Amino acid sequence: MQGLSPESATSAAVNGGIPEPSGEQILLADLFDAVSTLDWHFALANTDDKKAKPKKPKPYPRWWVKQTGRSSSPERLAKLEDARRRKREREKAIAEGRIA
Repeated sequence: MQGLSPESATSAAVNGGIPEPSGEQILLADLFDAVSTLDWHFALANTDDKKAKPKKPKPYPRWWVKQTGRSSSPERLAKLEDARRRKREREKAIAEGRIA
């Protein structure tokens, strides 16, 4: 949403409860991936041919990117949505003073 800060509640509500990443968060995630990949390339080039090659690094987790593949099975999505619903209910109960 234009004009709202990435941390605003309205912006998060529009995105289904997921806050928008700031420019710094996106840049730092990309920088982390670049440094990890360069480090892996360096280790790969300097590993003896007789030894096991190092594993490729996993990318930095980006909560703002929708996951695809095995992790987005209907059962998993239903569990995640149920957990989000329970979290919202708990936060509402805390705000209303029903629970501490």
